[in-house]
Amino acid sequence: MVELLRRVALGMMAAGALFFLDTPLRTLGQRFTVHRWRERLVLFTFELDLVALWALGRFYLKWDRRLLPVAAESALALVGTALVMAGVLLAAWAKARLGRWFSGTFAVKEGHELVSDGPYAITRHPIYTGTLATVLGAALAWNSLLTLLLAALLALPLFMHTVYEESLFEQHFGDAYRDYERRVPRLVPLVRRGRSIP
Repeated sequence: MVELLRRVALGMMAAGALFFLDTPLRTLGQRFTVHRWRERLVLFTFELDLVALWALGRFYLKWDRRLLPVAAESALALVGTALVMAGVLLAAWAKARLGRWFSGTFAVKEGHELVSDGPYAITRHPIYTGTLATVLGAALAWNSLLTLLLAALLALPLFMHTVYEESLFEQHFGDAYRDYERRVPRLVPLVRRGRSIP
């Protein structure tokens, strides 16, 4: 049962990765009114470094520890696979909802419209929320302390993504975006600004 759940989780992650393969095509050659390429490149490099260190530790050095004893792996695999599925579906839904406004950089395209419905009514950055949920789900599904550490470390650059993007959107959309920020949490669904971490 555990191995089947892990295969389902792996299949969902592969499908999610395939869904985002067109990101360079939706970024390079596009017309942007404003962009922050350098910041995006620095964060992307940092994210790749984290994934490379995780892969080195997991597959080459064989360093990993269990989160919980083997007896709990069935329950962890079930919860983890559900979280992976939810994360992949949320990220894919968000990308689909953005449509032509989606890109792989911090930028505002010509004629850019504010999207605040669908997954964007759940969090302001559902692709990042979905990514974090997916990595956290993988940590649970594989009962992996190292993957949990990866999820925790990836939260920092993904949070920085939101900082850079929101500064651009505040400048471009003005009060409409500031109102959106007041209504919808940044990354964690159901957590409102002022009551807890945005």
